[in-house]
Amino acid sequence: MTRKSLVLIVVVMAAVLLLGASSAAGALGKPVVVRVGMTPFFDYQFFSVAKEYGWDKELGLDLQFQWLTQSGPSIQALANGSLDTVNTCVVCNFPFYESVPEMQNFLTVNQFKGFVVLGRQGKSKSYSELLAEMGDADKAKKATIEQFKGKSFPIYLANYKPLLTAVLEQAGMDFKDIKTLNFPDDEKAALAMIGGTGDFYVGGLPSEINLMMNHADQFKLIGGAEILGPAGLWYSNIAVTEKWLAANEDAALKIMAMSYRYNRYVREKIDAIMPIVVKAMNDHSGVATDINSLKFIFDKFLEFRTYKQDAETTYNPNSPLFWENSAKYYVAKSTELPKGADYALKNPLNAWYKKFIAKKDLLAWVDTPLK
Repeated sequence: MTRKSLVLIVVVMAAVLLLGASSAAGALGKPVVVRVGMTPFFDYQFFSVAKEYGWDKELGLDLQFQWLTQSGPSIQALANGSLDTVNTCVVCNFPFYESVPEMQNFLTVNQFKGFVVLGRQGKSKSYSELLAEMGDADKAKKATIEQFKGKSFPIYLANYKPLLTAVLEQAGMDFKDIKTLNFPDDEKAALAMIGGTGDFYVGGLPSEINLMMNHADQFKLIGGAEILGPAGLWYSNIAVTEKWLAANEDAALKIMAMSYRYNRYVREKIDAIMPIVVKAMNDHSGVATDINSLKFIFDKFLEFRTYKQDAETTYNPNSPLFWENSAKYYVAKSTELPKGADYALKNPLNAWYKKFIAKKDLLAWVDTPLK
């Protein structure tokens, strides 16, 4: 080989290496833009923390937020292509199966435990109290619900009759076993309870928080998911279109990683993220909250699990917390589902969880020490 040939080879190799380095730098310099539909709900603020901490840039993404007030407008924006992700839930998507057939949930963020039964202090026992006495979960659940027999519920029936029906079914009871006092909305039913009318209350999260935080001397938590059965098993999810998911698998898995790292902060260093969440909520919800109130909500009404805990619960068919238990219940009860709708195709949650668990690099990133 001549010296001239050797020089030529070296030049060519250097050019190839330079081109490769340039391409890699270009890829790193152009993060994947993800247009996130944000809503002012407690469940989905991992996006706010991810952006504040720069996790998106760290993983080669660029989260760009569009804040909306409700999930309906978000889903419309997803359908017309102006958003890539929206905050939703399995049952929340039922009314959109026909109008937005391409929508799919790929990520479970947390378990929403905001549906609860409240009772009066000193007048009834909670599920946890009965469980401590009996030492048997099934017996404690039945005994908790049997307390409702003959008692009255101020309630907004239009919203909560299916939920209360499901509660009663857990103990072989139905509506003829209780008394209901129908009100035109949650707030009026809650005000009736505060005024002394009724024995138990089922309603919306804001009213429940009001009763428990501002009237704790009067009311107590009787039970939540432990007594509600599958109707009370709700999860908060992130939805995208099937087309986006097929073209952005890497971005979807990185969003899952950010969610799971956030869940670690909630469980291990909640004080570090609370100011970020409070600011996001206060800037966009129109209702002021503070760190103490938010901690109460996170403790009582939301459960943020690690990916290992999700394997034992959310995605475990043998667990009472398996997400499909709730989905199947609502499929059987729903009048909104179009004929032939397949909830499993609309919610490929198990498949995406398996894809995420196989990404050892992302698991390592999730597990790195928290700052």
